Amino acid sequence: MTLEEYRAELDVIDKTLEDYFVRRMKVVAKIGEYKRANGIPTLDAGLEPELAPYMEEYFKAMMDISKQYQNDRRSE
Repeated sequence: MTLEEYRAELDVIDKTLEDYFVRRMKVVAKIGEYKRANGIPTLDAGLEPELAPYMEEYFKAMMDISKQYQNDRRSE
């Protein structure tokens, strides 16, 4: 494959990740609303999985963003 083909493949992957991120954040918002309505804290550390180091960092960043989004929506 050429460099351009690799980049095109990454573009497709990135778009798919973006679509899933948007879907995930919509569900995260609903979870945040449920937690607020039921007095449940944002973080449930028992649910965060133990993963290989790189995957763990990826999910940690995603969870941090999700928690921040839930907290930001509290002011709405």
